[in-house]
Amino acid sequence: MKRLGYQHYVAQGGDWGAVIADAMGRQAPEGLLGIHVNMPATVPADVAKVLKEGGAAPAGLSAKEKAAFESLHKLYTKGGGYAGMMVTRPQTLGYGLADSPVGLAAFFLDKMNEWTYSGGNAQKSLTKDEILDDITLYWLTNTAVSGAQLYWENNNNNFNAVEQKTADIKVPVAITVFPGEIYQAPKTWAERAYPKLTYFNEVNKGGHFASWEEPQLYAEELRAAFKSLR
Repeated sequence: MKRLGYQHYVAQGGDWGAVIADAMGRQAPEGLLGIHVNMPATVPADVAKVLKEGGAAPAGLSAKEKAAFESLHKLYTKGGGYAGMMVTRPQTLGYGLADSPVGLAAFFLDKMNEWTYSGGNAQKSLTKDEILDDITLYWLTNTAVSGAQLYWENNNNNFNAVEQKTADIKVPVAITVFPGEIYQAPKTWAERAYPKLTYFNEVNKGGHFASWEEPQLYAEELRAAFKSLR
């Protein structure tokens, strides 16, 4: 950012970008005013333990906390196969993804259907051309294998507050919760996970691919989140 001539800046991310934004927040390089994430790492240690070992939701959870628990339980038990393959055998998986455009498209579309705010049909949130453009980018650059390799290199649980060391973040933190996200982070968990939380908002549309699905709303959220830091 300094090489580009910026003395002050902010960082934003969802998914792996949220992991990077959190890491930047912990490092707090000179000039970083704050971060915004739309897939925050808020899961408390006691809840994370139950999710890992199996069992019913811990007693005493609020309605929103229990809904978050159930969403993550579904991911870990029925929706995490893609990650399990990439964490353990990315190269083996990669031969199929690099050899077959249909295989690549099926692998991607599965998550686009599940993680957009679309009721299971990504074309309700994105156009067919937008979906194909994204898949084609990986096909033409042959980067499905290198993309999978990232999971092998970092297999931390990116939803857990302790593993992402959110308590160590030194700059202001803003969070937007989208209804189609993998899980909807409860404000109670967010406040515990991020001591420097300065902005928290729940919006009524958009999913895991928030900036892609709802670019206008996404931009509005960033403006609102960082307004106090300008």
